[in-house]
Amino acid sequence: MNYLCKTLLVLGLLASSACSSGSSDDKDSCNPDDADGVVGGFSTVKLSVSDTAFAVGGVDSNSTEPNIAVQNSSAVKLTVTNTGTTPHSFKVACIPSGLPAGCEQTSCFPDAADIPAIAAGDSVTVSFNTPAVEGAYQFFSDEDGDTSAGGEGNYSGLVGEFVLM
Repeated sequence: MNYLCKTLLVLGLLASSACSSGSSDDKDSCNPDDADGVVGGFSTVKLSVSDTAFAVGGVDSNSTEPNIAVQNSSAVKLTVTNTGTTPHSFKVACIPSGLPAGCEQTSCFPDAADIPAIAAGDSVTVSFNTPAVEGAYQFFSDEDGDTSAGGEGNYSGLVGEFVLM
């Protein structure tokens, strides 16, 4: 009887171990890959928005680059300055996560990254953490006349991209 109890105990432990490692593997499959091997960090980003374009680098930078590149899973302090003559907002679109079934199928920036209409001449600063899923997330102004929604979630008009590496 003592031998039988020990055998059942060992088998029970093995079964328990196999079940717990299976759920850990399932959880790991929902963690996105990281192509560059770098995750996290902190970035301060200055972005200006005119009536025709977004530009990284702030008001006096003379930049025409509309795309922001930062690390995935990083802390960002974003300041958007409206250099235009009408109000403009800042919204970031979601992208497909590329993760297996049973995992989150879209990857989105947090609500804290969205900025409602900014009056001409004003600036707004927000802080947030970027998603873990790498990729190009379009950002846009959703004020009347600024942006048009295209097919497959693409926007045209007053747009740029948040590129997570």
